[in-house]
Order: sequence, then C-alpha cells, then structure tokens
Amino acid sequence: DGHCLRAYKYFGSKMPDIVETVESINSIEIKYPDLRQLSKSPTFLLTYMGTWKGLMRQFGFKEAVAKQIEKNYHELYSVSDTWIKEQIEEAAKCGYATLAFGLRLRTPILPQVVLTSNSIPYQAHKEVKTVGNAHGQSYGLLNTRAGNEFQQRVWDSKWSTSVLPICQIHDSLYYMIRNSLNCLHWVNTNLIECMEWNQLPAIQHPVVKIKANLEVYYPDWSTPIKIPNRIERSDLKELLDNATRKIHEQVLRS
Repeated sequence: DGHCLRAYKYFGSKMPDIVETVESINSIEIKYPDLRQLSKSPTFLLTYMGTWKGLMRQFGFKEAVAKQIEKNYHELYSVSDTWIKEQIEEAAKCGYATLAFGLRLRTPILPQVVLTSNSIPYQAHKEVKTVGNAHGQSYGLLNTRAGNEFQQRVWDSKWSTSVLPICQIHDSLYYMIRNSLNCLHWVNTNLIECMEWNQLPAIQHPVVKIKANLEVYYPDWSTPIKIPNRIERSDLKELLDNATRKIHEQVLRS
C-alpha cells in the first residue's frame, strides 16, 4: 500500500510497532489511519516538484518536519527522481518530452538554456516543472485504458446492462453493479485483469507490478468491503454474507 509506505517513511517515529515488512506496513491503514491520511497531501505536493517550503506554507508543517518529509520522500523515490531528470534532459535536447503511450509534450524553450546553470529563465523553469508533472499525469491514461478495455468486455458479455460506469478518478474506476453474486464475481475477475495490464516498457519491472483490488460499498460509501483477487464464487458469497451481517449488527447497535 503506497500510502502506508509513505506514512511510515514520513512519520515512522510515531509508529513504534511498525517494521519494514509488507504485512506490518500495510497494517498502518488499520492501526494509524490518521497518519496514513496525513501523508497524502505532502506526497502530491512533492510529486509535482514542490519543496519543503510548500509543505510549510500549504499544510502548516514546522520547518524541521517539512525538511525531513522532503528528504525521506526523495530517498524513497530516488530512482524515479533520476528517471525524471533524464526525461527533462532529453526534452532539452530534442524540444519535446515523450509521455505515456507516445504522447509528446513540446518544450521549445528548454533547448535554448543550460539546465546546469545556477539560474534559468522563468519560462524554462516552468517547462521543467511541466515535464516532471506531465509524466506522472500522462500515466493516468493507464486508468482510461483499463476502463476502455473493461467496458468492451462488459458489452461483449451477458452483463452488458448490469454493469454501469459512473466515475473515473486518476487510478480508480467506479461502477454500479447489479446485486448478483455471479455478476460481481465476473467483474472482479475481468476488471482486475484490465487494471493490472502493464505492457508499456517504461512501467515494466521484474519485481514491482501494477496491482489493483475491488471494493464493494454497501450500504453506503462509508463501509467498503474488500474483495480479494481471483476469489472463488463460494468464498465470495461467504465473505459478503459475513460482511453484511456485521454491518447490519452495527446498525442495530447504533
């Protein structure tokens, strides 16, 4: 869980029982949900080439804390930082940056400046930030690609009127699904396959893969039910029965 990992890197001193294993770090979602939530805004700011000064100005962190968060972020993402730097240097040579799926972003000013200079023109600095930001944003097209592939599968299936897309946000797809165990099982199998597609060379890695999980929100958005990938139909029914029973018991108690 990326948010848990970053929360651990930023605020690990506040989580004395968390150690560097997948299971322990992922448990932050349950044990320290407030710290996990607190980690999100700094990550977005730093991802889009912000600095510790922005962390102070926009989120009220003390200077020492802001600097530590920035330092830990860049240590965690040193490989990504190097890659983005290489993309900026390439854009300075050819006048454009190549983004996800071959999309090109023109950078006409960068070839006219010396990037290693202590001071570059404001417009060139804007292009540098735009290249860095656009690379992250352009890979949001992976979500659109997954949605398109899944929608074609829906149309080609017997569930063509039972699965309706309602929203797409960055790395998430939202659907209204008919209250049918078979339909939900089909969605879980097919949607996860579409979301885990990773055929672009820039995102292929022998260890780190693109992962996705399905959640069912019942009876409202405040109560997500997490559905394991590739779960058997009988196990899915048992999971849903247990989850809904607990929800009903909580409602009755309240």
